[in-house]
Amino acid sequence: MPTTIRSLLIVCTLLFAFNGGTLAQISQGGVPLEVISTKSSAKANIEMPRLSSLEIDAEIDAGQSSGNQLKPLHFAHAFEVSLKPGNLGQWYSTNAGYNVWKLTIRSQGALSLNLIFDQFELSKGARLFLYNDEEEYLGAYTSVNNKVSGKLAVSPLSGDKITVQYEIPEEFGTPNDFEIIRVNHDFLGITKSDRRPLGEAGACNVDVNCDVADNYHQLKNSVCRILVDGTELCSGTLINNTAEDGKPYVISAAHCYDAWDLAEVTVYTFNYESPYCAPLDGDPSNSISGAIMKATHDSLDFALVEMSVVPPPSYRPYYAGWSHSSILPDSTVSIHHPLGDIKKIAFDNNAPVKASFGTKYTANAFLNIKQWDQGVTEIGSSGGGLFNTKNQLVGTLTGGAALCGNPLNDYYASFAVYWDYRSDSTKQVKYWLDPINSGVSFMEAKQFNSGENLCDAFTNLTDNDEHANVRITQGGVFAGYWGGTNDVGITEVSERFSISGDESLQGVSLGVGKIVKKATLPSKIKVKVYSGNTLPESVIYSKELAMSDLVADAMNFIPFDEDVQPAGDFFVGFNLESVQAPDTFVLYQSLRESGDDNSFYFKLSETWTNFTDNDQGAMCNVMEVLACNYNDNPNDTPNIALPENVWIYPNPASTELTLESDQVITVETISVFNLIGQEINAPLLSVHANRVKLDMSGNTPGVYIVRFNYNDSFVSRKFSLVPY
Repeated sequence: MPTTIRSLLIVCTLLFAFNGGTLAQISQGGVPLEVISTKSSAKANIEMPRLSSLEIDAEIDAGQSSGNQLKPLHFAHAFEVSLKPGNLGQWYSTNAGYNVWKLTIRSQGALSLNLIFDQFELSKGARLFLYNDEEEYLGAYTSVNNKVSGKLAVSPLSGDKITVQYEIPEEFGTPNDFEIIRVNHDFLGITKSDRRPLGEAGACNVDVNCDVADNYHQLKNSVCRILVDGTELCSGTLINNTAEDGKPYVISAAHCYDAWDLAEVTVYTFNYESPYCAPLDGDPSNSISGAIMKATHDSLDFALVEMSVVPPPSYRPYYAGWSHSSILPDSTVSIHHPLGDIKKIAFDNNAPVKASFGTKYTANAFLNIKQWDQGVTEIGSSGGGLFNTKNQLVGTLTGGAALCGNPLNDYYASFAVYWDYRSDSTKQVKYWLDPINSGVSFMEAKQFNSGENLCDAFTNLTDNDEHANVRITQGGVFAGYWGGTNDVGITEVSERFSISGDESLQGVSLGVGKIVKKATLPSKIKVKVYSGNTLPESVIYSKELAMSDLVADAMNFIPFDEDVQPAGDFFVGFNLESVQAPDTFVLYQSLRESGDDNSFYFKLSETWTNFTDNDQGAMCNVMEVLACNYNDNPNDTPNIALPENVWIYPNPASTELTLESDQVITVETISVFNLIGQEINAPLLSVHANRVKLDMSGNTPGVYIVRFNYNDSFVSRKFSLVPY
C-alpha cells in the first residue's frame, strides 16, 4: 500500500445539497428530441394568473386549519385550464420522422408545478415528455399509459415553469391526443429535487427502517404515499382480501378524496423511505398513476380504491391483513408519510379507546390514541393505517392534535365500524374485502410473490451509522472524498454484499451526497458489479449513466438492464474516470470505529484495497441493492410452489411471446413489465381459450416479466427479449 494513502487523515462533513434530478414515475424512459424554435409565438407560452400572498394564505388556512384537526397536506392551488395541441402551443417538423408539439406553462412564484391530463389517448409510437429549466424531466409517456378513464396525473417538477413536449410519428399528423385540464401551483414547496416536501418531518418521527421497527419489515412495504389530484398528500395501505387474488386495493381516508373520481388522478408511491435509521431522502420511482374508487363514506372517513395495475415484484408489494373484531388490540403501530416525507412509524404501547371525533362524523366510530410512546403523526399522515401486532389493519387516520412535542390524541376511523356499517357496496369495505362471503373477522397479511419474484432491498447500514461526505486530507490539505472525486488517484469505490440464496440483482440505489456541475463536457458514472469474496475480481455487469441524471442528498435507484446473478458474495460500486474536472460527485458514506465491520473498498493504481488495510478504521457506503430470488430464511431450504401447468415460449423471445396454461387465460389480466416495474406495450396477436400470443416487437432487448390470472390468483414468469 502506498505510504501517501497510509498517512491520509479523515474528516467527516455532512452536506445538504439540493440539486435537481429525474423522477422516473410510470414512464417508459428515453429523452426528448431537441427542438429549437426559429420564431417566437404567443401560442407557445402561457402564463397562469398570479397568486397574491393573501390568496395563498387564505388557501393554506382553509386547507390546513388547526380547528378541524384533519391531517391531509394541502400544498397547491389548482388552475382550471383547457390546453390542447389544437388550441395552444406550437408544432414543429423534424428530420427524425416526428411532428413535435411544445407548450411552456409558467405560474409565477410556484415552487413546483404538476399537471392533470384528460382525454389522454396517445397514438402508438408517440412520446410525451415534461421538463423544466433545470433539465429535470418526466417521461416518456406513451400509449402504454392510456387508461379507460382517459386521465393521467404526473408528479411535480420544481420551479415555476414547465414545458410539455409531444412527439408523434409524422404520418399521424398533428392530433389532439390529450387535454391539460389543471395546472397545480405549489405554494408550500413540496419538492426537494422533485422529491421531499418541506425538507423533513418533525425530529421526533421514527424512520421505518430503524431496528425498533424490525417486526414490521414486511408490513412497511404495504404503505404508500398518495398524491391526490396534484394538490394534496396523504398516506395509504395496500390490503389483502379473502379471495387472496392479489387485487391491488389501497385503503385510506375519505377526506383525502374530495370527489369519487379523484382516485383516477392520484399517484401512489411505494418504498419512499430511507434505507436505514436516518432521515435520508428516498427514491420515489416506485409509483403507480390512477385508481378506481370502490367504496367510500364521508361520515366514517374511509376510502377504498383499486389501483390501475398490480405493483410489480420490484416494488416489493406486501398486502396488509385486517381485523374487524370488536376486541381492541393491546398495542398498535401506525406507518405513514408525515408531511409527505419518507416513511415513518409510530408506536403506542397501550390499547386504543373507542371514541367520537368531531360533529360531522359518526359517533363512537373512531379509535383514539391517547399518547404515542415513540413517533407521532403529522399533516400528510391522513389515511395512514393503524395496525395490531399481527400486521392487521384496525383503523385509518382521520386527524387529531398529535405532533412533535405534544404526541397526544390522534383519531383513527375504526375498521370494525366501517366494515359493514352500510349495506350499500359503495359505502362498505366488506363487499370488496370479503368477496367470497367467508364471514371471517380477520385476514392475515400476504406476500404473494415467491422465488424469482420475491424481491427486497439490502444494505449494510445499521442504526449506529450516519451518512456523510467523508473527506480526505493530505498534509492538512483537502484532497477530495473517499466516496467520490479526489486528487489522490482513487478511480473506483465499491461495497461488499453477502445475500443468501441464488439472488438476481435488479438494480442499486446510491446515496448521493454531493453533485457539482461546472464542466462544459458531460460527466458520467459507470456502475459496476463484481464477483469476488475478499476483493472485487471479475466485472459481471456495468452500466454508464449521466451524472446529471442523479440527485444530491437523496437515494437514487439505478435499474439494471438485465438479470445480474452473482455466485456467492459480490461487490457493487462505480467508476469515477469519466467525471470531468472540475465537476464533483460524492457518494455518502458512514465512517465507523476501528474494529467495526468494514464493507468499503477502493481502487488505487489498479489495485483494490480494503479500507481497514489502510489503518483508517472502517467504512460503509450508503448503498442499497434490489435483489430477487433471495433466501428469506437462510436456515431452511426454500420450498417454492409455482404452478406447473403454465408455460411461456419461446424464451428468449424475439418478436412474439406465447402464454399457455391448463386454465382459461383472461386477457384483461395480462400485463408485461420491465425490471423496474414499468408496464410495456405488448398487443395481442391471437387469443384462444388456453393460449394467447403477444406482440413484443418494438421493445428494447432485456429481461421482462409477464403476469396474468391463474386459478383466481396471479402468476408471473420472467423471460428475455432478444430481437433478431
